[in-house]
Amino acid sequence: LDGRKGTVAVYNYKTGEILCAVTGPTFDPDNVPDIAADDSGKYDGVYLNRFIQSAYVPGSIFKIVTTAAALECVDGIEDMTFTCSGKIEYGTEAVTCLSRHGKQNMRTALANSCNCAYAQITRQIGKEKMAWYIRSFGLTDSVCFDGITTAKGNYDVSNSAPVELAWSCIGQHSNLVNPARFMTFMGAVANGGSAAEPYIMAKVESGAELTYEAQVRKTGRLMPEKIADQVKTYMRHNVEAVYGDWNFPGLKVCAKSGTAEVGGDREPNAVFAGFCADKDYPLAFMVVVEDAGSGAKNCVPIISKVLAACKDMMDGE
Repeated sequence: LDGRKGTVAVYNYKTGEILCAVTGPTFDPDNVPDIAADDSGKYDGVYLNRFIQSAYVPGSIFKIVTTAAALECVDGIEDMTFTCSGKIEYGTEAVTCLSRHGKQNMRTALANSCNCAYAQITRQIGKEKMAWYIRSFGLTDSVCFDGITTAKGNYDVSNSAPVELAWSCIGQHSNLVNPARFMTFMGAVANGGSAAEPYIMAKVESGAELTYEAQVRKTGRLMPEKIADQVKTYMRHNVEAVYGDWNFPGLKVCAKSGTAEVGGDREPNAVFAGFCADKDYPLAFMVVVEDAGSGAKNCVPIISKVLAACKDMMDGE
C-alpha cells in the first residue's frame, strides 16, 4: 500500500485459508512510534482493521452483483442491447457516464463499466428482486471466523426513487460492503456458486498435542452454477480486454475495478475485486486504496505483485 490507507486481501476459495490480509496504515508492534504525537495524519485510523472492521462504498465492483442478478432473473438479457449516450435522465436528476459507449450488450457494458447500461439493466431487474438477490448472496452479512465477526454491509432501497435504485445497482447510493465478505462472494463466483468461508488460524498445537485444526466450512449455494460460470466468463473478458493478462503472468485472472465516490471533497476510493480461475491457484481477492481515484490504475499493480507472491508460495518457491 506504500503508506496509503486501505486493505489488500487474498484467500483460497477451496480451503478458506487467508494468504494475505493487509490493513493500512499500520506500525511495527516491536518498534511502536509516538502515534499520539504524530501530526502528519500518517497514523489516522491505525487501530482500525480495514479488512475486518470496515464497510466501503463498493463502486463499480458492485456491477458484478447486478450482473449475476440480471442473468438469473431477466429472460434473454444476454441478447439485449443497451445504448449509452452519456446520460439517462430521471426528471431533474440523472445517471451519468464518463463516456458515450453507444450500443452494447451486457458483457461489453461490464467491461466498459457503463453506468447508463446498468441503469437500464436495473429497470429490468426491479427493486424487489434486486433487494432479494442481495439477501440471497449474503452481501450485507457479517463473516465470522477465528472468533472474529466482521462489519456488516448495507443495501437499502426500500424508499428509493428510480434514480437512487439505478445508482445502487451501479455500486453507489447508500451501498456498503465489508472486504472480507465481498472477497468470499468472489470466491463463490469462482467456485461455481459456493465457496469456503475464510479462516486465518490453521491449527493450534500444545506440545505434541493438536488442540485445534481448521475445518472447511462452505458458504452454501449463493447462486446456480450456470450463473456463476456466466459471470466468470464476463469477468475473464474484463481482464483480457481491459486490465491486461500481462499484469498477471501464469494466472487466469477474472476481475472488475471500481472508482467509488465517497462524497465531499475527497478523491474516490480505488477498488478491485476478482479471482483466479486456475485449479492450482484457487485465489479470490479484494483491494481497496482510499482516496486514490481509478481502481484499475491504482489497484492492479498492487494485486499483481501480491498474486505473484501467492503463486510462488503455492509453487513452493
